[in-house]
Amino acid sequence: MNTIQKILMTAVLQLALITAAFAQSPIVQDEGIVISDKEFEYLVTRWTKQMRDVAIQDEGDRLELINLALANKKIARQADEVAQQNPDVLWQYQLGLEAYQRDFVLRQYRDSLQVPDFSELAQEQYTVNREKNAAIPERRISSHILFVTKPGMPGDAREKITADAQSVLDQLRAGADFVEMVKQYSGEPGAAVKEGKFDKWVQYGEVGVSPPYSEGLFTIASVGEYSELVQTQFGLHIIRLDGIQEKSFKSFDEVKADIVQKLEAEYVKLAMKEWVGRFQMTNDAVIDSEAVESILAPYAKQE
Repeated sequence: MNTIQKILMTAVLQLALITAAFAQSPIVQDEGIVISDKEFEYLVTRWTKQMRDVAIQDEGDRLELINLALANKKIARQADEVAQQNPDVLWQYQLGLEAYQRDFVLRQYRDSLQVPDFSELAQEQYTVNREKNAAIPERRISSHILFVTKPGMPGDAREKITADAQSVLDQLRAGADFVEMVKQYSGEPGAAVKEGKFDKWVQYGEVGVSPPYSEGLFTIASVGEYSELVQTQFGLHIIRLDGIQEKSFKSFDEVKADIVQKLEAEYVKLAMKEWVGRFQMTNDAVIDSEAVESILAPYAKQE
């Protein structure tokens, strides 16, 4: 028996011992199925508040919940028999059971880990890697004029719209009134009322904002200036930069909890990896290579 089999067997034996201990104080018995007092205590913790309330207030509902628990145990008792009678699912059942046992052992080990206090290391991480842990990217707010173009539009019509948009852009750069141009030319619904405002502070690559719009916005050098014509799925845009929130950094107190949480998660991940590594194949393992080759052979022919 290899190491991982031993630990899984230990877990199963421990579970069997616990079950035996519970069975010493049965409070429900039917057709050889027993629910002990300790098992029922645990079962009640898994109920919702509503289920507990009805169990307290109504004996009929209480019996229905107990009946459900008994039915579940009776069905579960059939698992071994069903698996043995159907070779096609036997190993599916066996491997599924082992997977649960493995996860059970891993959870117990994970929960037993004593995670160090990472407060000081979090401060160090904040100082050394402030860009990653605390940066607030530059954000920009803008207004725009939309010249609507549609997929499949004839080339000459698209060229005319592009020429019109370029003419408006030239006039704006020469000092034309932006709001008046919005009212006269923008094809965006409600643009005149909003005076062309794109009412959202945007960071570069903002999710939910058309990438060409975001890229065009961040090419503008100064507030009040305009982008070149920007093509998006909606049409051609003239974008005006209305404001900039400069890049800044959150304080350590604002990000401390997040940094500590990441450090704790990394510690647990590495500790689990190291612990699981103890159960890898040893030098004493014996493998019937001929049998392995024989089982794999049919699949090699299918490739």
